[in-house]
Amino acid sequence: MVQKLKIKENLEILFLFGLFILCDTATQIFLKKGATNLGDMPFDGIKSLLAYILSLLININIMTGVFFVLIAFFSWLAILSKIDLSKAQLINCLAYVTVPLASIFFLGETIHVAQMFGIALITLGAFIASV
Repeated sequence: MVQKLKIKENLEILFLFGLFILCDTATQIFLKKGATNLGDMPFDGIKSLLAYILSLLININIMTGVFFVLIAFFSWLAILSKIDLSKAQLINCLAYVTVPLASIFFLGETIHVAQMFGIALITLGAFIASV
């Protein structure tokens, strides 16, 4: 019975981490798309700044990104209620892997060799620290 509870709890934590990483990655992709569509933030006066803020509030990519931020936030809180922060933070760094990979597929960005090496080091470091 205890073993079944442990497996169920581990599956729940795994699901929450998957949800968190997915939402965190989606957040970055949607916010990047929205920011790119809107262009630079104006600093030439309060009127243009307010117009820019209004544009943020009606931009579908920005609002979708905010939606994913909220889901990621609540899944992160659920994760923290179940495991130690030191362990959770190690898995959280997987977003440093998923965001660049997603940017290749969804934004058409490129990754250089140094970035790939850094991603590999982050992954290796998280694995070593979690063992």
